[in-house]
Amino acid sequence: MRQTLSDQQNATVYQYQLVKRKIIRPELIQSHLLIAGILLAFQMLMYEMDGLFAWLFGFVIIQIVHIVIILLTFIRVDEAADRKWIWRINPPWIGFKPANDIKLSLFRKVHRHLFWIGLCAVAIFYPWVKSSLIISVVSWHLWLLIPRLMLSFSFRKEDKDGILRLQFKEASYYRR
Repeated sequence: MRQTLSDQQNATVYQYQLVKRKIIRPELIQSHLLIAGILLAFQMLMYEMDGLFAWLFGFVIIQIVHIVIILLTFIRVDEAADRKWIWRINPPWIGFKPANDIKLSLFRKVHRHLFWIGLCAVAIFYPWVKSSLIISVVSWHLWLLIPRLMLSFSFRKEDKDGILRLQFKEASYYRR
C-alpha cells in the first residue's frame, strides 16, 4: 500500500486540451501532388531528358539540404536536441517531419530556418549549376515547405508554448 502511494505521488500526468484541428482535405493533397506533376511536365518540355534527371536529382539534393539544415538547427536550438525527426512520404508531409509531438514555437523556428537557409544554399550554387537543376531544386524546396508554412500560418494566433501533432490527414494543436 505504501509503495503504491509513493508511486502515485511521483507520477507525472500531462493533460492537453485540444484547441484547434486542421483537417487536410483530399483535394488539397491531390492538388499538391498535381503541382509536382506539372513541374515534371515543365521540365520535360523545356529540357527533355535533362529535365527529368534534374527533377529527380533536385528532389534528392533538396532532401540532403533539408536534413543538413535541420541538424544544424538542432545544434543551435537546445530544445530540439531531444526531438527525433523522420523521413516520410505521406502527402502533404513529404520529407523530414517530427516523429512525435513538437512545440509550436520550435516547429516554426525550424521551418523558418529551413526556408531561408535553404533558399540561400540554393542561391550560392546558382552560377555553377544548370538552369534546369536550379529550377528543380527551388521548386522542390518550396513544394516541400509550403504545406508546413501554411500550417504555421494557420496556427499563428495560438500560444507558442502549445504542442503540435502532425498526423496523416490532420494537424492538431494542443495547449497544456
